[in-house]
Amino acid sequence: MASKAAFDIRLQGFPAANRETEITLVNQVTGVSVKRKPFLDGQLLVRGLDPGPYEITVAHPNLVQPIDQRIVRLFPQIAPTRIPVIVRPELFRDTPIRDIPDADLSPVQQTAATVKSTVQPLANKAPGEVIRAGDWNVLVGAVADLASAVLELIQLVSPVGHDHPEIAEKIAEVQGNIRRFSESFGKSLLELRRDIENQNLRSKVLTVLDKAGADQAVRDRLTGRVSELESGLQQTTPVFTAKLAATGINLQREINNLALTQSNPDGFLADPDVASLVQTATRYVDAGGQTNVEEELGTYMRTTTVAGGTKFGFVKR
Repeated sequence: MASKAAFDIRLQGFPAANRETEITLVNQVTGVSVKRKPFLDGQLLVRGLDPGPYEITVAHPNLVQPIDQRIVRLFPQIAPTRIPVIVRPELFRDTPIRDIPDADLSPVQQTAATVKSTVQPLANKAPGEVIRAGDWNVLVGAVADLASAVLELIQLVSPVGHDHPEIAEKIAEVQGNIRRFSESFGKSLLELRRDIENQNLRSKVLTVLDKAGADQAVRDRLTGRVSELESGLQQTTPVFTAKLAATGINLQREINNLALTQSNPDGFLADPDVASLVQTATRYVDAGGQTNVEEELGTYMRTTTVAGGTKFGFVKR
């Protein structure tokens, strides 16, 4: 009987998230799945597992995407295999808008009221009456005080820089949250699109191999190419599309070789399923290695046209 082993999983970085976090371990060989919740300190000890590769998924109900998802290996040893999981606090950040106290305008109001009461007696001059130096000095002083009050008012209600720093901070936080969500969502969408493409390609390859009566060696070569693509769903666009182009070249060569083994090569190549696979392979070769996600998705749009508008035909197989 094979010895059992244990995982020692430690959540670190944001203790507040430990309460609702759920950890899923899936054995990549047997498919056995284990779900557990950690203690409030973030520690989780899972015993009685078969050694080997596991996919660990750390999820939280407040997040759309997992906190962490990767392949880890459980070693056949007495001591538990420790797996640290970093929980980034910014994933849970939702800071309220900072409350900035209202500016105190009472000094400005008091100064304006004083100026009004000071200059009010000077408004009763009769036509031709002489303005005395004292009255003039009072008027000039009042105007100077009013100008100072206006300058103070400008500083209070229109700060230097941005007039609403608390809103600017919140907008910056929201933008960061949206950016992180769009990046994770875009990555998930691309992986899903690749998976659909690969399953459709596998279905086409198996159909053509059946029609050609291909031997096991040819089957292993072609299905091995598709399996290699299926194992690279999370690779970068340049790496994955380079493999896709190489697979297209390989498919063209193998299909031509299969046609030569047929009693009617031209009829075999004219078969709708064979022609569809050839056109798909040609799209891969023409696209070549690409550098950005938009170009890669454009390739899948073109192969969808070849597939007749849908790529879910492989579900019927």
